[in-house]
Amino acid sequence: MLNDRSKSSYPRLFMLMLIIAAAAFAFEIKTSAADSAYTKVFGEQDYFICVHKLSYTLELFKRGEANPIRTYKCAVGKNTGDKQRAGDNTTPTSWGGVLPSIPGAAPKTESSKIPFVVEEIDNARNWTHDFGDGKSEIKGAYGPWFISLNTGWDGIGIHGTHDPGSIGTNASEGCIRLHNKDVAELKKLIASKNKGIGVRVIILED
Repeated sequence: MLNDRSKSSYPRLFMLMLIIAAAAFAFEIKTSAADSAYTKVFGEQDYFICVHKLSYTLELFKRGEANPIRTYKCAVGKNTGDKQRAGDNTTPTSWGGVLPSIPGAAPKTESSKIPFVVEEIDNARNWTHDFGDGKSEIKGAYGPWFISLNTGWDGIGIHGTHDPGSIGTNASEGCIRLHNKDVAELKKLIASKNKGIGVRVIILED
């Protein structure tokens, strides 16, 4: 038989159980909100990429990490501002007019709202390109890898370069250039899941 002291502990025990349940519920809501934010940025991938045009930096984020796990110097388009048309030598920050396969990514939708995505990664070691500077075809112009982006614009990607001195400047025809060792490391990291396909990419004017 329980004594009166034991009986008097029931209300306190009940209140303690209510407090624990409330705390667990609040934690679950907070965790769900965090998971929702991660899903919005990362999608089904473990990484996402953020390019800052003005500071010529590319940041790689990993799910679960508050800060970028890698920061690379890069080169962007010769001309500043958002891309307006093919051949204007600018790096896009918003979706273009080529019909994209991303729901809701209408032309001029900023990538900060609906990110661009990696659609394929190609071995570019033997690729050549004529920059129209009188030097004819340049072998290795794209470095070891070309990370092709679905931006609604044709031919935009993240790649290496034959001209490391261009990194940190406005130098490309619209792509994002990295040092060859950096694009090789970036490719290795993001391709660890689904060959990198679907990794989200945000390009900002800052």
